[in-house]
Amino acid sequence: MTSVPVKRRLAAIMATDVVGYSRLMESDEEATLALIKALQADVIAPNIERNGGRIFKLIGDGTLSVFDSATGAVECAMAIQGELVRRESESARMVLRIGINLADVLVDGTDMFGDGVNVASRVEAGAVPGGICITDGVYHQIAARIGGEFVEGGEKRLKNIERPVRVWNWQPRHAGTVKGGPSRIAEAAASLDQEKVLVRVGVASSALPHQQDVMGLITSGLEQFLSDRHWIDVASASTAEMGSRSHDYTVSIGVHGAGPFRLNVRFLRTSATSILWSRAFDLPADCDIDAIESVAAEIVSLVVDKVLSTASKTIAKKPEASWSAYENFLYGRMLDAKHLLPDAERFFQKATELDPALIDAHATYAIALAFRFSMEGVIERLHRAEEISRIALRLDNNHAFSHYAAALVQVSMRNYDGAESHYVKARDLAPSDVEIRADHAELLHYIGDLEKAAAEIEECFRKTKYPPVWFWTVRGIIRLQQGRPDAAVEDFENIPSKSWRTLILLAAAHAQRGDEVRRRYNEVEARSLQPRLSPELVQRTFPYRNDGALAKLLAAFEG
Repeated sequence: MTSVPVKRRLAAIMATDVVGYSRLMESDEEATLALIKALQADVIAPNIERNGGRIFKLIGDGTLSVFDSATGAVECAMAIQGELVRRESESARMVLRIGINLADVLVDGTDMFGDGVNVASRVEAGAVPGGICITDGVYHQIAARIGGEFVEGGEKRLKNIERPVRVWNWQPRHAGTVKGGPSRIAEAAASLDQEKVLVRVGVASSALPHQQDVMGLITSGLEQFLSDRHWIDVASASTAEMGSRSHDYTVSIGVHGAGPFRLNVRFLRTSATSILWSRAFDLPADCDIDAIESVAAEIVSLVVDKVLSTASKTIAKKPEASWSAYENFLYGRMLDAKHLLPDAERFFQKATELDPALIDAHATYAIALAFRFSMEGVIERLHRAEEISRIALRLDNNHAFSHYAAALVQVSMRNYDGAESHYVKARDLAPSDVEIRADHAELLHYIGDLEKAAAEIEECFRKTKYPPVWFWTVRGIIRLQQGRPDAAVEDFENIPSKSWRTLILLAAAHAQRGDEVRRRYNEVEARSLQPRLSPELVQRTFPYRNDGALAKLLAAFEG
């Protein structure tokens, strides 16, 4: 049989997806399916046809379509989103994300394959609800006509795509009305946009020719790592379209020297001349991508810490009763960053009450509740954490932190397969987030895969110059299970403020070392912090799959 040669063509691929599809299906399956069919038949398909495109694949709530021109695809996407903003009543329940990529694709009959199609789907997931995300190749095709409608979003690292992809974002102006009045969704979005932290990334001085590639990787790394924090907006320092905000900051990067790189990084308020912090970062002359990403991650860690401390001071000047949902969330994040998660819980809860659609607040509230369960063992806390994590996922099933929260909850519930599934999705959506990887290492240790757990946490330490203190707890508990009590003790002693959990781990490590005096001392300390401490509480809050692993921890108790 003669094989059919593979055909290729340059095409614009458009991907669409319904935001909150899982939540809608859980609420009313039949009504949701009817709405999606109506959406595809009445809005998506007609606009695609009018703009010279063709749907080549339906994927549940999503579509993939092909256009001969990038302009046709972009105009189609803008028409679809504009029509959805104007539509009323039941159709307002449907919100789309749209992604567009221009690339060489493989053609098999009526179907399309290849990285070009995959990139369209990946950038779609990065679009804001109701918005459009396009790749750089698409933007340059439409820049002269409608490029002013888009804001640069920097370079993004996409799953299974080797090189970073530069993207541009569009959001509807929400100029339309619903039933004679302004759209409530539009008003809420506009209000949040004005409150949301904006970090601009820019280069302060020109790099030499041999330095330009590295500077490009540094800035793209910063944009990617900052974008992984969904509560932060990221833009180029030259972007003016996003306007001034109450929390508006700039990261300015300069480079000097003809030899090894020295980066001069300054962080300041965009509207002020005072510098919040300034620091030099050195890169070796033969620096590789790991060294570049390590420096970018270190810069982002400093930026996030300063954003939270500075923004929370501004918020604290106002009466607490007047704080918005986002302000409560930011203040809670600041407390969490200071390892005061129990104190942060009420602010996350208040944020969810003030704005039931604030995804990050639901995710962090679920994490705070799960942490409270691990400290107290009260099962109602865990059930509430699961409920809140489900709400976060229903709001957006492509939100990394929501899957991270769900994974933490499922570990505590001993649903190991469910936890692993959520960790995989969280890592796919935020590949640069080492905290997700560190918690995944803890899961691996609970299910008994100590080799993978140890490799994972060591990679987290390698990628983080100043790791959070709880990283030592994770590494220490893995080493304890590996039968390395001296190394475990060393890790646990790195934790400045020890909870009863850390102290009971220390007691277990000393028991393994045969040091009864120190075992007893740490057990007594742990009991002073948790009067209800018992082997039963430890068994309930340390979710080991294997009884032998649990026994190593219960050695912390006398007899």
